[in-house]
Amino acid sequence: MKKIILSVFLVSTLFTACRKNNGPAAEYALGVDLQSNFKEDHVQVFIDDQSLFNSLASTSDAFSLASSIGTTNTEGRHTIKVIVNDSITVTQDFEQHGNLYIGVAYDKLTKNIRFNYSPTRFDYE
Repeated sequence: MKKIILSVFLVSTLFTACRKNNGPAAEYALGVDLQSNFKEDHVQVFIDDQSLFNSLASTSDAFSLASSIGTTNTEGRHTIKVIVNDSITVTQDFEQHGNLYIGVAYDKLTKNIRFNYSPTRFDYE
């Protein structure tokens, strides 16, 4: 009987020691900048299907920036979705392992949306 109790104790200790730590995930800064070529465009930005921005946007000629949105996000794999004028939608997966800043550029002529990723804030002068 002692051997059985000892065996159960050793096996349960082994499983407990090998279990992965599921503590809270680290949070980092996430910035999304609506950058070039927005002119009175209705823009919606979603991170992991959560609305981050839903408004009209116009890029300033002086700064090449229409809007800057700041939030926090957990480490790992995420999705950004941008919708412009309810007709152009682009979705892209990205990995976040620290602070991350995403620039969103729009080309009205080609109806193309591009993403630019940076570990540091974008500089507008």
